[in-house]
Amino acid sequence: MSKSKIEAVLPLTPLQEGLLFHALYDEQGPDLYATQFSLDLAGPLDTERLAGAADTVIHRHANLRVGFRHERLVNPVQVVPAKVRVPWSVVDLSALGESEREAEAKRLCEEERGRRFDLARPPLVRFLVLRLAPELYRFVMTNHHILLDGWSVPLLMRELFTLYATGGDATALPRVTPYRDYLAWLGKRDREAAREAWRTALGDVEGPTLLGPADAVPAPTTPERVFTDLTPEFTTALTGLARRNGITVNSLVQAAWAVLLGGLTGQDEVVFGATVSGRPPEIPGIENMIGLFLNTLPVCVRMRPDESLIGLATRIQEEQTRLLSHQHLGLAEIQALVGRGELFDTLTVFESYPIDSEAAKLPGTGLSVVGNDGTDFSHYPITFFAIPGERLHLRLSYRPDLFERDVVDGMLQRLRVVLGALVEGPGVLVGRVGVVLPSERGRLLGEWSSGAGVGAGVGVGVGLSGSVQGVFAERVAEAPDAVALVCGGVEVSYGELDARSNRLARRLVASGVGAESLVALLMDRSVDVVVATLAVLKAGGAYVPLDGRAPVGRLVSVVAGTAASVVLADAGSLSVAGEVVAAAGGVAEVVLVGVGDGLSEWSAEGLGVVGESGALAYVMFTSGSSGVPKGVAVAHGDVLALVSDSAFGGGAHERVLVHSPHAFDASTYEVWVPLLSGGTAVIAPPGELDVATLTRVIEEEDVTGLWMTAGLFRLVAEEAPQAFAGVRQVWTGGDVVPAEAVKRVLEVCPGTTVVDGYGPTETTTFATSFPMESVGAVPEVVPIGRPLDGMRTYVLDGALRLVVPGVVGELYIAGEGVARGYLNRPGLTGERFVADPFGPGGSRMYRTGDLVRWGAGGVLEFVGRADFQVKVRGFRIELGEIEAAVAGFEGVAQAVVLVREDRPGDKRIVAYVVPKHGVVPVPELRAYVRSVLPEYMVPSVFVELAALPLTPNGKLDRKALPVPGGSGAAHAAGGDPVQPLHRGAGGRRRRCRRRFLRAGRSFAAGDASGVSGAFGVRGGGADPGGVRGADGGGSGGADR
Repeated sequence: MSKSKIEAVLPLTPLQEGLLFHALYDEQGPDLYATQFSLDLAGPLDTERLAGAADTVIHRHANLRVGFRHERLVNPVQVVPAKVRVPWSVVDLSALGESEREAEAKRLCEEERGRRFDLARPPLVRFLVLRLAPELYRFVMTNHHILLDGWSVPLLMRELFTLYATGGDATALPRVTPYRDYLAWLGKRDREAAREAWRTALGDVEGPTLLGPADAVPAPTTPERVFTDLTPEFTTALTGLARRNGITVNSLVQAAWAVLLGGLTGQDEVVFGATVSGRPPEIPGIENMIGLFLNTLPVCVRMRPDESLIGLATRIQEEQTRLLSHQHLGLAEIQALVGRGELFDTLTVFESYPIDSEAAKLPGTGLSVVGNDGTDFSHYPITFFAIPGERLHLRLSYRPDLFERDVVDGMLQRLRVVLGALVEGPGVLVGRVGVVLPSERGRLLGEWSSGAGVGAGVGVGVGLSGSVQGVFAERVAEAPDAVALVCGGVEVSYGELDARSNRLARRLVASGVGAESLVALLMDRSVDVVVATLAVLKAGGAYVPLDGRAPVGRLVSVVAGTAASVVLADAGSLSVAGEVVAAAGGVAEVVLVGVGDGLSEWSAEGLGVVGESGALAYVMFTSGSSGVPKGVAVAHGDVLALVSDSAFGGGAHERVLVHSPHAFDASTYEVWVPLLSGGTAVIAPPGELDVATLTRVIEEEDVTGLWMTAGLFRLVAEEAPQAFAGVRQVWTGGDVVPAEAVKRVLEVCPGTTVVDGYGPTETTTFATSFPMESVGAVPEVVPIGRPLDGMRTYVLDGALRLVVPGVVGELYIAGEGVARGYLNRPGLTGERFVADPFGPGGSRMYRTGDLVRWGAGGVLEFVGRADFQVKVRGFRIELGEIEAAVAGFEGVAQAVVLVREDRPGDKRIVAYVVPKHGVVPVPELRAYVRSVLPEYMVPSVFVELAALPLTPNGKLDRKALPVPGGSGAAHAAGGDPVQPLHRGAGGRRRRCRRRFLRAGRSFAAGDASGVSGAFGVRGGGADPGGVRGADGGGSGGADR
């Protein structure tokens, strides 16, 4: 194009920059921003005359003739040629039958829309006229959205048919206000004031609100639509509600959309996009201007459960009103200010266009409009349209490659539910408005959430009641000579175990142990530890197992905190027990259990302490966020509910392997499931166990059922999967269960069932299970399954509302097996054990802190942690406890601890430290942490930083903490520096990014004419690259 033929060269608006980016980014797929509008016209249409009118319209408005250039330019521009040839086609379909005619008309329209525009070759609009009958025509306009917005379409149609009626006389039309006037106005805005306004409005945004995947590739197909129309009565009620409260219907709709997003994401802070008209009233004639003025802007809604729905809508309007004078800023620039990259993937459009109902009559043309249609999509996975009228029209445009139609249709139904709540009770609190449909509620509170009830039990036949020692006495009476324990080739019968535990129980009573007295156990795996455990219960007390691998200081805090009157110890732990008792105040008595304990002098007769199901059975300590371990108090009835569950029926748990530390809640299953069902507990050798030893014990002792942490299970599956060949059920969990390991075991051991068993200590070992009997039954991601008998599982949001199936929420567990609470911690108990709003009066539920969702068929899928508590090597820990320990070192000023997974499957604890002075001596720091924490809680990597990264509002920015080895001084567990691995960005996005590189420099420098939106309406200019770190070891393991 010669310079003499160029009328003007103009800058781009922020939205035009973003649309240009998307056009260049995905040049092969469908162009989602090629929009189409059609009118069905009845009457004698002169197509040549209409073509002339179209040519006049295009040449009246310079911005309708533009093409876009970016190659070898600092900033992309729009070039206005003096004259263009307007593409015009006429096709006669009147000779076809009605059905064939409509099919061909649809095909031609789709073909027209499917032809991509070359944005460098104007005009970016073309017209098609289809003759359907002698006096019935379909007029079709296809254009790229970069030219004009929805507001402009009726204005363009008005001009077009006015010119048609006047034979091309433009004097009846309003004076054209040049588009460059708007661009000039845009260039004079106070960008810094706008930046500050948006920075203030969005500075605290924690992250994006996404319904689709975060890494969604460009849409391979055209979006699809679902829609509904509200009744005239509903629409009138909504309009009246808005008028009475001095707000717009758009604000009501946005409030409903925010509540829906919150319900679909589990977030109380949501961000979504909204289109604004972008027509500044200070420009004369702006209401008649044709072009692209609208902008896409983020709307951040922070929902408060105690705020009314109408209050929420009013607040949304007030917050948006404060930003009115700053709505010209581009989305990419706004997102860059916040520093969060992509903020949303849903867009809302309220089409309040200036449509004159009389215009449909096309006065002076001899024509009338008898129908209209349009397609207007966006690159967002979900776009919500609300179109006012006698019946408010609601429409969702969605990507079918990301969402199923029934899911999107469900969104529309949920939106109607929220709008209905607004109309019926605008004063209702946000926290009481759910988005679960009535048809879903029954499943969520019925068949999905509840176990089958009290099960058949393991060879028992009925549910158990009473106390652990009482049920054990029944087993003794039934078969006193049956083998209860096997350890190192030595067998102990039920009668012998009963007698030995009776002697120790009498010894404990003589030491003052009575009802719910706490007795600590510091013993390794052996027959004696089972004898001691049973004896404590027979004496009426409750046992407190201690982890012999823990630092002495931790043991002291447990003994002192429980005020244990007696500490039972074996010969190997006797001296440590004495040290612990002395440090704890010297009150407790240390009693030896084992060779030389003198128990043979005591009577073997039973004490007759029956006990009740509500009595305390044991207290097991887990990690605490304050740095103080918390003791979970479990009653006898909770243990019996576990034992009697039908999951352990059918004889698969007749001979159970005992190998877990006694202080680990898996020991509850390992000891009591076999012993209270007449089976045998097979006790592994003391000390650390390797795969070879485990394999030998399992095979030699004919173990039929066992539990392993996911990490140990993976190891055995890799090294010796045949070890499980004779095992009927292998339960595993604690961390994410690897599907490949399960498949390997099932391939080698076709008669074995692998079960993912999930449950926090607070729900007595297991709460849900997912059995897998064959390789084909193993999903790609192993779920945690369904609740055990008598248990109830709820997936709730922060306001304790049921969440939609498939949506992430927090798992709450109620019913049998829920512990009493935390020993001597009423405040913490009240926080975690809360009233069950769905159960019988007075019932409680435990808040797990685990994030889950309901999967297909009502199985629970684990997602992550709601707080900073994680699991490593099967042990649940609070990162806060580790932080407290690290920060306790004298050379550390600040500390933050994370669990990172910078390599798939390699999860490790990383501590970031800021020194008080100089540098932190990492070997000394590691030694100090080891002295106060168990080994599994010691960070595998320490990273020294000059300062902790903060958000613009002064909060710790955890996402900005560097990958170990990427920056800062990193020290792995072995003392070697961590080496970074780099992963570069690639593909079309990188190539497209280079196209705008120079323009990006101008944007970074603050040039108002730069590419504030050049890196996309969605996603800003975020670098798609990343850095991954690696080290040679560490205490990894998936957290759950």
